Amino acid sequence: MHKPPLPEPMDIKDRIRRRMSTCSGPGCVNFAIWFGNELAKYLWDAWKAELKAQGIGWIDFLRMLSGYNSLIASWAIKGELSWGDLVDRLYSAIVKGSRQSDLTRFM
Repeated sequence: MHKPPLPEPMDIKDRIRRRMSTCSGPGCVNFAIWFGNELAKYLWDAWKAELKAQGIGWIDFLRMLSGYNSLIASWAIKGELSWGDLVDRLYSAIVKGSRQSDLTRFM
C-alpha cells in the first residue's frame, strides 16, 4: 500500500508551539507534543487501517510514535524538518517498518 498525501496540520503545529512557549523545564517538549494526543490522533486516523492490518493497535502506535519525539520537535518546535520529511520518516519507520513482532522494542 502506498502512503496517501497527508496535509500539514498547521493548527496542531501552532498549538504545540504555543504550549512550548508557555512552559519551562525538562518535560516541556513532551508536554507540548503529547498534550491531548493531537498529532497522534491525526496520524492514527490516516494510517490506522494499515497498522491494524499489521496487528498494531492505538496503544501500540502511541508507544512507537513516542520514540520519535525528537523528529516531531524538529518539525513543530524547531522548524528544522519539513512536514513532508517528518511524515515520510514516521511512515517508513512505523507503518512500513512495523510488524507485531517488532513491538517488543517499544515495550
